[in-house]
Amino acid sequence: MKVHDYFAVIFSSKNRETVERITLFLSFIGFIIHAALIGVNSFFDFELLDRELLKNPISAIYTPFSFILIYEIFLLVYYLPRSFTTSLIKQFEIICLILIRKVFNDVTLIDFPNASFKDTALINLLVDLGCVLLLMLIIVWFHKTNRRIIELTSKTVTEEKETFPYFKKAIAVVLLIVILLVSVIHLIDFVYLEINNEHLIKGMNNNLNTIFYQDFFTLLILSDVLILLLSYGLTSNHFKLLRNTGFVISTILLRLSFGAQGVMNALLIILGGLFGYAIIRLYYSYLNTSTK
Repeated sequence: MKVHDYFAVIFSSKNRETVERITLFLSFIGFIIHAALIGVNSFFDFELLDRELLKNPISAIYTPFSFILIYEIFLLVYYLPRSFTTSLIKQFEIICLILIRKVFNDVTLIDFPNASFKDTALINLLVDLGCVLLLMLIIVWFHKTNRRIIELTSKTVTEEKETFPYFKKAIAVVLLIVILLVSVIHLIDFVYLEINNEHLIKGMNNNLNTIFYQDFFTLLILSDVLILLLSYGLTSNHFKLLRNTGFVISTILLRLSFGAQGVMNALLIILGGLFGYAIIRLYYSYLNTSTK
């Protein structure tokens, strides 16, 4: 069995449904356990439970969202061979979920009875809320434009060499394996950090919202670049190549946002979203012009 053949096995309808059910189950159980630990921590003084995520009941929402994000990454790898556009939309959705999870964390850091607009925690909450709304709006715009492109391209016959989808499926399988390895490394490092208060691996980030996802988007960029390079030899539509290159730049901007904090983090996310949307609008205009 060739590498790309494993794609059909791993991402079969039965497996996707199984992963979805497991995700829902783990989300529910994870929420219950997290909430129970917070309850125990509020009544008893256990040094082992003296953690930031075990001090506020709202933090219990962090766990189910983490499992949902893992499922969304699974879907992203599944959509990767389909098209750059579908993949980028899924990336925006993942970033949006990360931001929503971060909003719940922001709420736990604010002392609302004594809060003022000078508080950094409150400013971060407002910035993240605004970023979520803008990114959701960009996702809606993206879906609308992509639907128009699909309707437009369905009227014309486009040729793509049969080998290219196989290449993309092989890359998706390899990417999934590497993601699993990276996630295990981060999990081991996180457990070690909680026990020994230091990272097992040097250079790891302490920010819970960037753990794993920073490396994940780096892997995603490398995969996109590899697919882009392969497409240069397998397609004659140069404007489509320019579109795909623009989408890679959008992914890079999303990746850079993990290294920024506060307003700069939100700006890079929105810039990445708007840049990607501008690219797809230009591509739609090109198709409109070329088909007339």
